[in-house]
Amino acid sequence: MKSMVATLVALAALVAIAIGTGEAESAAACNPSQLTPCAGPTLFGGPVPPACCGALRAQMGCLCGYARSPNYGAYIHSPNARRLFDVCRIPMPRCA
Repeated sequence: MKSMVATLVALAALVAIAIGTGEAESAAACNPSQLTPCAGPTLFGGPVPPACCGALRAQMGCLCGYARSPNYGAYIHSPNARRLFDVCRIPMPRCA
């Protein structure tokens, strides 16, 4: 339970970072609560709920901000995150 709380805090921080680095209109779409369905599959594997795929699609404009974060980039680049993108049929973000 403690690690899940830490994960949710980390996801919220990811969105805060993305909001700080993105344009105003794309940052407005960043919402940490939308990433909650992806927390379990990202950290522990297991089935990917459809809500996670929808959240990833909705957050596409935020993902490069997450990936650039020195504190949270590992979540986007992890094997489990790559699996989420594959399962959801979403291309991995290509960030500069």
